[in-house]
Amino acid sequence: MRDLMIENTILCVKWGDKYDDEYVHNLKKQCMENCSVPFNFYCLTDKKTKSYDITLPTKWDPYYDENRGFFWAYRKCYMFKLNESIDGDFIGLEGNKFLFLDLDVIIHQDLKYFFDLPMDKPYIVRGWWNDIGTVKRNFSKHKSTAINSSVIRWDRGQLKKVYNEINKNAELVFFTYPSMDNYINHRWYNIWDEDEGFFRAFPKGDIYSWYKGNTFPDDMETRKLREDHKICLFNNSNFGEGINDDEIKELW
Repeated sequence: MRDLMIENTILCVKWGDKYDDEYVHNLKKQCMENCSVPFNFYCLTDKKTKSYDITLPTKWDPYYDENRGFFWAYRKCYMFKLNESIDGDFIGLEGNKFLFLDLDVIIHQDLKYFFDLPMDKPYIVRGWWNDIGTVKRNFSKHKSTAINSSVIRWDRGQLKKVYNEINKNAELVFFTYPSMDNYINHRWYNIWDEDEGFFRAFPKGDIYSWYKGNTFPDDMETRKLREDHKICLFNNSNFGEGINDDEIKELW
């Protein structure tokens, strides 16, 4: 769905073979079933097949070393520069209010909630399931980040400075940071004073993790649906298990 008059836009990113097309189709279906306001839907992808697909640019590819595995999700960051040319590539995303969702999520409640948030700052997932003491001790080690980029909410233009920094320093950024989450945690979020960071965290009770729990230390049961929350994440990349298609597809 796409309409120049619709200001709400939901988008996802898919490249390579980690996820099959069924994930995109299901995410779109979930959004249609769980969003009471009109929205545009886009998928930024390296394999454009559907009307809602937008071709991912390739500008940063030379700066990424797949053998090192660092910052592998850098392609997500192209969406921060909207409706502008990136070395001849055009990301034509309509709308003014943007909600990014990873492909491996379960939506429980009306996504209108996210479009109605006060937007003096953009929002990102704070992993409330993490022990903040451990997060702080590991800050310099580039691990145990407090941030999870599976859901991001911003208004047009708010994340352009993030794009500009990556674009200006792509080789250094991709070499330095193990992941997009680590980069944002170090450069754009303040775990010591969360009110002072560039990003604001979604509140407790909005988003939880299927594999990691909900809120440390009181609600850490894993593999548990919490339908009083908005979104469930299937972020299990740190466990070395890969994607468990059977588990998430049974819940679709």
